[in-house]
This record gives sequence, C-alpha cells and structure tokens, in this order.
Amino acid sequence: MKKVVLTLMFAFLSVSLFAQTTIPVTFRVNMGSQIYSQKWNPNTDSLFVRGDFQTYAGDTVTWSGYKFKLAPQKSGDSIYVLTVNIADSAVGKTASWGYKYVETIKGSDTWESSNNRPLVITSTAADTLPVYYFNNDSSHVAPVIVTTVKNIVKFQVDLTSYYGTAPGQFDPSKDSIVVMGLNNWGGWNPDPNTFSGNRTLQPVFGQPGMYATTLTFYGPVGDSTAWKVKAYPDANFGNGGGYETIAGNRYYTFVNDSVNTQLVGPIVPGLIIYAGTIATDQNITFNVYMGNAVNFYNKQPIDPSKINFVGLKGGIKPIGNWAGNWDVSDTVDGPTYADTISTLKVMHKVSSNVWSITQKFPAGTPGGTFEFKFGCEYPGADTANGGSHPLDNENGTGINHKWLLQDASTPVVLNYIFGTVDSVGQLPTGIKQSDSKIPMKFELSQNYPNPFNPSTIIKYSVPKGQLVTLKVYNMLGQEVATLVNNQQNAGNYEVTFNADKLASGIYFYTLNAGSFVSTKKMILLK
Repeated sequence: MKKVVLTLMFAFLSVSLFAQTTIPVTFRVNMGSQIYSQKWNPNTDSLFVRGDFQTYAGDTVTWSGYKFKLAPQKSGDSIYVLTVNIADSAVGKTASWGYKYVETIKGSDTWESSNNRPLVITSTAADTLPVYYFNNDSSHVAPVIVTTVKNIVKFQVDLTSYYGTAPGQFDPSKDSIVVMGLNNWGGWNPDPNTFSGNRTLQPVFGQPGMYATTLTFYGPVGDSTAWKVKAYPDANFGNGGGYETIAGNRYYTFVNDSVNTQLVGPIVPGLIIYAGTIATDQNITFNVYMGNAVNFYNKQPIDPSKINFVGLKGGIKPIGNWAGNWDVSDTVDGPTYADTISTLKVMHKVSSNVWSITQKFPAGTPGGTFEFKFGCEYPGADTANGGSHPLDNENGTGINHKWLLQDASTPVVLNYIFGTVDSVGQLPTGIKQSDSKIPMKFELSQNYPNPFNPSTIIKYSVPKGQLVTLKVYNMLGQEVATLVNNQQNAGNYEVTFNADKLASGIYFYTLNAGSFVSTKKMILLK
C-alpha cells in the first residue's frame, strides 16, 4: 500500500513540476465600421487572429490557419474578443512578434492591410490588448469622446555597436538619430498642437554611443502609437535612408501617469551604414554552427544529420541583395558576378555541424555595415511555414546578423551559431543531449578533464524548454566564446569546448537559463 501511495505522490509531483504555465492574452477588435459599410456580415462571416504567437498557443503554424476565432464580447456587440493561452516560454522572445485580424467571407480570407500589430509579452501576468478598429477604419463608426492623458516619455537608443569615426560607423560629428512616427503611422495619432520636445536624440553625457531625448504628447490610457528611429543624413545610410531594419513599427502604450517620465529602451536599432566602395577584392568567409539549430517558425529542433544544405542571403548584391523567396529555387547560380539569378548562396559542410562559404566581394562593391542571415533545407522545412519563404527559418523578420565590409589586408572570417545574432570568437565543436531523461532541476557540472588541453566537456541540465546560454570568460571578465545560445528543450546536455586558440590560464564558464545562473572555474594548461 505504501508503494502505491508513494508512486502516486511521485506522479503528482512530476506533473506539478513540469506542467507548463500559460499566459492569458485577450485580443480585441472593433468591427463596427466593417459591419456598417456591409463589408463583413457577422451572421455569415467569421473573424480570426493570426501571428507569431500561434505555435506558443498550441498551433502547428504561424500566420495561417483557423484555430483562433473571435466572437462578440456580448450579443449584438461590434467588439469581438478572444482569450488565447500562450506558453510562458514566450516571455522575452516577443520583441519582433506581431499579429493581424483576418476576415473570412464566403470561404475567402481578407487580411488587414495595415501594419502588423505588436504583441510583446514581458511577464506571465494576464494581458488584455487594446481595442483596434479592423484595418484601423473607424470612418463609419459613431464618434466617441476619448479622454487623453499627458505622457512624458524618454526615448533611449544604444548605438555603441556602431559608434566611431571609421568608415561604416555612426560618426557623432556628422550623423544624427531621430524619433520618427508618433503621428499617423498606426494606433493613436497624438495632437501635433500639444506635442513638444526635440525629436533628435542627444548624446548622453559620460556614455559614448548612448543617445536620449524626452518628448511630451497626449493619448488615451491603454492605447498605443507607432514609432521607430531613423539616422541622418540619408546619403550615409541604407534602408530608405537610415530607417532601422526591424519589421513593422515599434509602439508606445499610454499610461495613466502625467507626472513621471516613462522610460523607453535603450533600444538597439538595426542600421545599414555606407562607407564608400572597397578598392580591392575581398574574400569573406562565413561559418555557422548547426549542431543545436531550431526552426524559427515552429520552434522545433533541426536534426543536424538531416540537413541537405545551409544557405546564406543578405542585403548586398554578392549575397543576394535580399531578392528571391527563400526557397530552393533561389540557389540557382549564374556564371558571373553581374548575374542576379542566385540569391541564396549554398554553404558547404566543413566539419562536424559547421557549414561554411567563402564569398568574393569584388573591388567597387559598396562598403559599410550590411546585414545577412542563414537558412537551412531539410525534409519538412518547406511545411513549417505553410510553404511561404520556408528557408527563412533562422530568426524573425528584421533580426539579422551584421558585419562591416571594408578593405582588409588579411582574410576575414565570421563565426556564428544558427539562431543567434552576434558573432562568436570560435565555434563550439559539439552540443548534444547526453541521455533521454528529463532532469528535476537546473545544474551546471564541473568541466572534465580539468585542468585541460586543449578541449574539455561541460555538462548541464535544464528541466524545461527555454532560452539557454553558456559562455566562457577570461580573468578580465571578457567573453572569449559562446558555446550555447539557443532555445533548448528540457534535457541533459554536454558541450565540447576547444580552447586551442586561447592562452593558458584560468577561465570561467556561465550558464544562464531563465532566472537560473551558475558559474564555474576551469584551468587551461598548455
């Protein structure tokens, strides 16, 4: 009898420990104008919401399907609502998330033509989103008296990764950064007669590369207004003359506080900074580690042994100039640089889980800061996003890698881990699950062997799926390697760290997984 009770208690504890909590998010849209103008019939037509959140809410796709249907909040009401339970693992991963409402009329879908609406989840608390008019059309809805409140907002921008006077950098002596929007880009349109402050951000004293400005404007509590930043002068920057490269807009949501300053950021904008043209041919080597890759669309791990090829595409002509549809047909290659047929460059496997390509950038190519990303093809990759841009599966739209193309006398090698943004000093030699068991707690083990030369194994455990990072630092606290920076499922893992290019000495490795942080010391003896 005791054995049965203990077994039941263990089963109950296991369910309790590993049950994933969810976040109730309520979507709301006003269909009054659509109904009044007879563009949509509430008796015969349907209304759905689609977006990046879908796979975190039990769906198998994003931006498609008919799983999330809205209904009137009460009989005869023009405001339609739906509460969706989104997995708590979405917290912190929604910076570029968006959503839209979709009408289904006689079996045919009609999407909103406005920009994607933002969906940012910062905690596990329930969230009720603002009421938007479908397609932002309120032309046939009776006017509503809206009470607005003054908001004092400090916008902060971090340009430290671009900051400097060299070609391809943000030069404070001639470049500037400005807050754009906050008018009729989307959401609430603040009254320009009560808008005050300087839209041009100013350098923050004592913090090179940091910029800020404070603006005052009015809006209804809970509503939001669209904005983003733009660099000037136009001739120095790409993407429409200096606009940041994020998808869609950023949004500021009004709060019920007319006295205190609300802080926004610091945000790091994606900028394309020109730097003349290169005088000599440059051969750039792009390397990417695929050993722990995850498909951005469905958040499922990619089996490295089944990858057929890895591709490279970017915002400059020799690597595709962002043309094509992110599918296999983009890899058809032309015989000369002048051809624009091949827009997805096929990389080659050069070692365990590492794919590489050396791409020529001829003299005369525009120099400067450019963006690129990787994509991979494997069985089923073309179904993860319903067949639309299937190989654009590394990160969300606008979340790209950056590098500075300039004349260099030595070969340039860029190392990345699939799914991350920043480059790494060296690539991990292997990450794998050590067994199929689900651990009960977070744990970071001591590396073995220790001391080591030149490689060692580090083991760690994560009891639930989430973003995991494992980084190595020297005695000065400088990062020397990123071994893991991926969304990982629950499990026991081990990674091999190769330090053949590092000097003998004491190093530290730190595991970050949610709120869990652990650091241990290891010794390299050569």
